[in-house]
Amino acid sequence: MESFSQKTKEELIRRFPKKKCCVKAEIAAIVRANGTLHLRANRSFVLSISSENASLMRKVHQLLKVGFQLQSQLVIEETEKLGRRWYKLQLTGAKTVKKVLGEMDILSSDFNFDSGVPSALVRTKCCQAAFLRGAFLARGSVTDPQKGNYHLEIVSESEDFAQGLTYLMNLCKFKAGLSQRREYKEYVVYLKEAEAISNFLTFIGAHSALLFMEDVRIIKEMRNEVNRLVNCETANLEKSVRAAVEQVEIITVFMKKKEFKNLPNNLKDLAVLRLENPGASLRELGQLANPPLSKSAVNHRMRKLLKIAKTYLE
Repeated sequence: MESFSQKTKEELIRRFPKKKCCVKAEIAAIVRANGTLHLRANRSFVLSISSENASLMRKVHQLLKVGFQLQSQLVIEETEKLGRRWYKLQLTGAKTVKKVLGEMDILSSDFNFDSGVPSALVRTKCCQAAFLRGAFLARGSVTDPQKGNYHLEIVSESEDFAQGLTYLMNLCKFKAGLSQRREYKEYVVYLKEAEAISNFLTFIGAHSALLFMEDVRIIKEMRNEVNRLVNCETANLEKSVRAAVEQVEIITVFMKKKEFKNLPNNLKDLAVLRLENPGASLRELGQLANPPLSKSAVNHRMRKLLKIAKTYLE
């Protein structure tokens, strides 16, 4: 069964940028997150992009074809870890690799792999969205909103890339945080608030995931409101029961005193009514009275009765 994170990625994989600049921005983020550059013995370059997601690799292949008119080679490799399959896409040839990496501002003039976020590729909102979509597809995850806490993160071994992502996400008003997992030697760019995650999913084009998340949020809010009302009603009921028990105890003792006979008839009638109906609320006692009384009237008389009773019982 697919997780919420996997379903979100599958939706984003099906979303292709309409502009060539956005194509380059999205592929640039994926390469920065999951790409490695190798120099072979014959001094030719090889750019490798790997992932466990075959659909993502097919999208990368298509993006390279559209953005750079290139045919990449897709190699399937089997990992030893839990028997999972890894998919590796390779670009070979110094000229081809330099062209692709150069246009994505990844390869510097001295042939160093630049893992930062290039400002030239994220100048517009559409390109910013494409770049963040690529980063999330490559190394991102989001928790199932049904399971409790809201959390979205993008992981990277590069501090420069993580800092660049954090800056870009905050530039887009997403309130991103940055932390380091030292034991894994990786950096985590994260969002914690439900609203920020919703806005992020909207921005990168995960509309179905957003609708599911909003449905869950509405159900949670309704459930919390029902629980609050039930708890409030339960608390009020418990309070009423305690008050009724106290009233019965005081009246039972007071009726044995000679002073009880000197009470006004309306108070004596209420005392008897309470003993005959120990579990009734003040409103119900009022309805049982003859003639009927309002809750306020019953409360007033009961307070007066208890005050007199306590005077003689102390």
